[in-house]
Amino acid sequence: MKLIVTIFFLAAIAMICFLIWRDSQDTGGIDRSLWQAVRGDKALAERLLNHAREKHPGKSERWYAEKVIYDLRRGR
Repeated sequence: MKLIVTIFFLAAIAMICFLIWRDSQDTGGIDRSLWQAVRGDKALAERLLNHAREKHPGKSERWYAEKVIYDLRRGR
C-alpha cells in the first residue's frame, strides 16, 4: 500500500513538473493557442495577425488571435 501511494505521488509530481515546463516554453509573445494552431510557425502567425489587424482595426490582441484561430479551423 505504501508503495502504491509513493508511486502515485511521484507520478503527480512528474506531471506537475511537465505542465510547468510546457507552459514556460517561449512562444515569442504569440498566444499559445495560436502557436499550436500554426504548429510553431512564428512567421506564419505574425503574418496572419498582421493581416487581421489591417482588415479589422481597433480590436484587442486577444480578438485578433481568436479570429486567426477561427479562420484557420474553418480553412480560410
